[in-house]
Amino acid sequence: MSMATHPGRIPVLVGIALLGVAAACNGDGKDGESLEPCAAVSVAGEDQSVVLNATVNLSAMGSFLEGNCLEDAEITYSWRFDAVPVDSGVDESSLTYNNTVDAVNTVFLPDVVGDYVLSVEACVESVCGAPDPVVVQVYSGDAAPIADAGLDVSAEIDERVTLDGSASYDPERGNLEFSWGLVTVPDCSDLGGDDSGGDGIFEPDTVDPYLVPDCEGIYLVALVVSDGVQWSEPDYSTIHVASGDAQPVADAGESGELAACDGDRIVLSGYGSYDPDGVPLEYLWSLVSVPVDSAVTDGAFSDVTVAAPSFVFDVEGEYVFQLQVSDGTFWSAPDVVTFLVHGANSNNPPVAIITGNLTIARSVQCSTSNYVWTCDMCGEEEFDLDGSSSYDQNDDELSYFWEEPTGELDWDGIPEAAFISLTASPLQAEYGVTHSQSWDVSLTVADCDLSSTNQVQVTFSCEGTQ
Repeated sequence: MSMATHPGRIPVLVGIALLGVAAACNGDGKDGESLEPCAAVSVAGEDQSVVLNATVNLSAMGSFLEGNCLEDAEITYSWRFDAVPVDSGVDESSLTYNNTVDAVNTVFLPDVVGDYVLSVEACVESVCGAPDPVVVQVYSGDAAPIADAGLDVSAEIDERVTLDGSASYDPERGNLEFSWGLVTVPDCSDLGGDDSGGDGIFEPDTVDPYLVPDCEGIYLVALVVSDGVQWSEPDYSTIHVASGDAQPVADAGESGELAACDGDRIVLSGYGSYDPDGVPLEYLWSLVSVPVDSAVTDGAFSDVTVAAPSFVFDVEGEYVFQLQVSDGTFWSAPDVVTFLVHGANSNNPPVAIITGNLTIARSVQCSTSNYVWTCDMCGEEEFDLDGSSSYDQNDDELSYFWEEPTGELDWDGIPEAAFISLTASPLQAEYGVTHSQSWDVSLTVADCDLSSTNQVQVTFSCEGTQ
């Protein structure tokens, strides 16, 4: 929820005079008036609307103190889920990027569409303000479903072959419609007509249709699925029907995706290809299709005759490749592999997360002589900060950079590491008084193109005691 400006509310008192301290102890303010007790006001931030599978960032940084608060009064926080969609499995343990529900900033990953209601409770000295709620509305995106036609299979003539599209899925968990078809059949086959109810495949609109091959050779089937709004790209499965002369089998590898930070080339792999008789193979790669704006040709392959060539692409979009192998006598049926190349506009910024010991409080003994107190110093202290929980939604490799602008802390390590140690100089203690120093430390994490920064405050305090 948004926080309105409250005139007269002071987050932390700058100083308290001794007379004021005495008045606070007596519960009286100026001219005998009662002072308002110190209280925390919880602020969970603005309501949000995000697409499913996007990370939700929450912050209680707007929470503040009001009333008669000591200078070193600190706010503590506690997040909780008040309501989640019926099918959701998230709970407080889902707030794991900070490894605690007590962090001022936290994140979670919604798992279904719907409204998530969270609240944060801000406290000071075990006195907590009313929880403040924030509503996160998660809506379905427009990602197309993904077809999976299953593994390649071997069969015999007149043997019923059941296909398997059960691994197909929709990123928004929508219900799928299936559509199977025959792409290629051997020259000797009569499949593909209307005698089987459509295209040679029986029950082609189900997840597990079947066909009955009528001669030896290679049958290539394709599957597309729909979530009711969009159709997927096709996925392929090959059916090898036994023949007297063993034919080699091409395997173009697994289809995949390349993020914006993955470079400018696709590495293909035909190492799964084989010849049943163990004869060494010859390879032949070719392009099936490229994006509309692409100008690449077969010349973009490093070598079309090796098992694992590389291919340099020029624009984002879908590239479809075909592999055939030969045993010197027969060429295999083609096997197809698809790669989806994402552009810079699909890149998401990384998330910077800082954990570690942010507050160090020490006390030392003091002695008195002739009513004069003498105290030792609190020795130097080390803040160990950890940025390794930072992450990138595209799984890109991250770089790190730490900053502490005052230069008052000594560094152990380099600012470009995930872990750093900062050492604070000793503090002089004073009897009955807590001296504190605070420093702002920031961490910037970056992928190949985008970055984000998180800042924390580290505090070293020293008190003299008897």
